[in-house]
Amino acid sequence: MRSSFLAQLSILGASLANPIQKRDSVTAQVNFSNNTGSPKHLASGLLYGVPDASNQIPSAFYTDIGYQYERAGGAQISAPGRGWIWGLTEYKNRFASVLSNYKTAREYDANFIFLIHDLWGADGTQNSSAPYPGDDGDWTSWDDYLAQLFSDMKSNGMTEALIVDIWNEPDGSGFWNREQSQYLEMWGRTYYKFRDEFGSDVPLSGPASAGEPVSSNTWWEAWASFVASNDSIPDQYAWHMESGSGDLLSAQAGLVYWQTKYGLPGKTININEYAVFDEQVPAGSAWWISQLERINAFGLRGNWLSGNKLHDFMSSLLSKPNADTSSYSATATGYFPNGDYQVYKYYYKNMTGYRVGTVPSTDLKLDAYATVGDDGYARVLVGVRITEGTWELQLNDLSSLGLATSGTLNIHTWGFPVSSDAHYGEVDAPTDLGWVEHTYSGNTVTLPVYQKDTTTAYAFEFAI
Repeated sequence: MRSSFLAQLSILGASLANPIQKRDSVTAQVNFSNNTGSPKHLASGLLYGVPDASNQIPSAFYTDIGYQYERAGGAQISAPGRGWIWGLTEYKNRFASVLSNYKTAREYDANFIFLIHDLWGADGTQNSSAPYPGDDGDWTSWDDYLAQLFSDMKSNGMTEALIVDIWNEPDGSGFWNREQSQYLEMWGRTYYKFRDEFGSDVPLSGPASAGEPVSSNTWWEAWASFVASNDSIPDQYAWHMESGSGDLLSAQAGLVYWQTKYGLPGKTININEYAVFDEQVPAGSAWWISQLERINAFGLRGNWLSGNKLHDFMSSLLSKPNADTSSYSATATGYFPNGDYQVYKYYYKNMTGYRVGTVPSTDLKLDAYATVGDDGYARVLVGVRITEGTWELQLNDLSSLGLATSGTLNIHTWGFPVSSDAHYGEVDAPTDLGWVEHTYSGNTVTLPVYQKDTTTAYAFEFAI
């Protein structure tokens, strides 16, 4: 039953006159009897966001979020560093950027996903006459590129904790402006060249598609059919969740559909780009964290910046003076966290112990991630997917935590707001919203979640 309604209402800063839309019986759930394993902080990965200059961003910003995946390939470095298709010098300059990012990742024991299409030069800024692997049936330049790449990877010790993305978003013209049949031939050739050179020491990832693997996606069907017949199945299934719609339960179900149809084995899932720019605020990030943890998928924050900013700000988790002005400097320091950063810091440093199962609201707008910590506290991080309204959060199976099936429970609430500038404004800590005593019965406490903006996330904590 829901209790302490007015007190909770006051804590979250709403009022009975607030015009926020009420969503009756739209409930997310936490099931504390369902132990789903140790926290791995699967969502703490970055797409680019790392400066090429070593140690430009202070180390605490990496360690405090459990940074564990980096994905880069030298994209959007201006001449003379535009990649292989512009000549060997431009390739070498772009490779230097990749190597710097790789070294940063390894400094923090993070895995590195190598975007070899960016190093080739197809980074989304290439002109309309730019060549692609296999044009006119000629694979010479691509084969020469791979030979040079293999040599440079080996000479620089660039194989540890490395995953190679064979191509990024090949289902869209921004990165692959050719027929899918040419892409599939490139996939098969590249897969076997890497296997011949490195065996299984360098895992391969793909297809890193912009589209989700739902059963109606004909591009995914062609890819799944090809890799099954060609025996070129990647070590990680990867795709992107950046449409502003869709959810991971449906996407995972689509992957299972293609696995079943074509006999593809289960593999690690890596959503190596997730969330549109508007979702990169506390509420959206908490929602995505919950989604990724539910299906045990790794996730890397999408990066919607460009040019030098693409290589800065830890994929929009940080800011610095003049960050969003004409005075921006790529080499300037003075970094500070935004509101979104505080969610990832709480997620990594506070949500320890073991995870428990959760269920999103029936409208898929409210989601939750929950842990039971070794410090004697249960914690639930909740986020609403960029909309306003009222939802409910059920905390079930309290007796599995050693609590009574009825009584009172003191719950501590933290708010994760943004500054006036959601992406570039400084937020140094979550907001302590205090404690509320809840009377409950039936082994369940139900809390209202009043989402009066599209950005704030919440965390609920209680002693066990």
